[in-house]
Amino acid sequence: MKIINDYILKETKMSIVFGITLFTFIFLIEMIVSMMESILVRGLSIIDVSRMISFYLPMILSQTIPMGIFLGIMITFGNLTRNNEITALNSMGVSLNKLLKPVIGIGIVGTIFIFFLQESLIPRSYIKLQQITYKMIYENPVFQLKDRVLIDGISEYKIYIDSINKKTKDAENVLVMINDKKSDYPTLVLGKTAYWEDAALLLNDADFYKHDEKGNVSVTGNFEKKRVPFTSYFEDIKVKIKDIEGMNIKQLLSEIKTRDKIEILPYIVEINRKIAVPMSTIALAILGVLLSIGNTRTGKGVNFGIGIIVIFLYIVLLNIGMVLAYRSIISPFLGVWTPNIVLYVYTLFLYNRKARLV
Repeated sequence: MKIINDYILKETKMSIVFGITLFTFIFLIEMIVSMMESILVRGLSIIDVSRMISFYLPMILSQTIPMGIFLGIMITFGNLTRNNEITALNSMGVSLNKLLKPVIGIGIVGTIFIFFLQESLIPRSYIKLQQITYKMIYENPVFQLKDRVLIDGISEYKIYIDSINKKTKDAENVLVMINDKKSDYPTLVLGKTAYWEDAALLLNDADFYKHDEKGNVSVTGNFEKKRVPFTSYFEDIKVKIKDIEGMNIKQLLSEIKTRDKIEILPYIVEINRKIAVPMSTIALAILGVLLSIGNTRTGKGVNFGIGIIVIFLYIVLLNIGMVLAYRSIISPFLGVWTPNIVLYVYTLFLYNRKARLV
């Protein structure tokens, strides 16, 4: 039996990789198109954009792994059925339960790996994603700077830009407010022109004004060039994850403790989703076998089509349930777990039906 299990795992491996790659690429298409616009129009580097996409991958994989496993198993067992290998195994006394053992193992491994992504890699990826986004924003003037804009939230700095030169892309008439811990009044730096370079703002012909405790100007001066660095800010930055999809279950539970009853609903929905989606992997793996065996006349295209329809229905039901849960029309548990309940009930029904035939 070990030989048969190894054979099934070997045949399934490449099909699952294909399935995961396919669905991951589909999820990435829209993102890649928008990133290409940023590269061509806004002048972002391909390296930074590639890094951003890589930080999105763990979150995408947590959704595409169940789909890829399902499709890969359907393709594999569809081929085994058409080649009469399933019939040969049955004649040797290999039952449906024995065929399902390696498949259930694949589903369990997939489930554990998704939990690992959600609880460990995704929160870290969200932090890295926000860090590189901040760097791209503040290092590239075309990306963020506009006429009459105030940039806030950069540690002890606030920057006001009056206008942007359309030809040179340099900022003109720039005011930088630097918070001083020793004074209630910020130090003001006025530059005629400025541009971003290596996470720093370089001001040309800059005047500075330092105030005393009473708000009177105590020190003034002029610089031909003044560099306002933000490098240390980016190196030491600690970003709080704002998007609940980037939080693990522990973080979500911590947020629930600090919020009102009205505010906790999205967090409860997300906790249920983070458990329900990985748990669907086992049912989808079994269903992939059950939908494939016994259909010797169906081709690859039919199996592929059935797989897409099942996945589409699951996603639609999940999204509808989550929307209804967010609106308090139904409970978060019912909204998120209904697709899984339907999936497991249908899988059990199909299993009982196929067990009589195999």
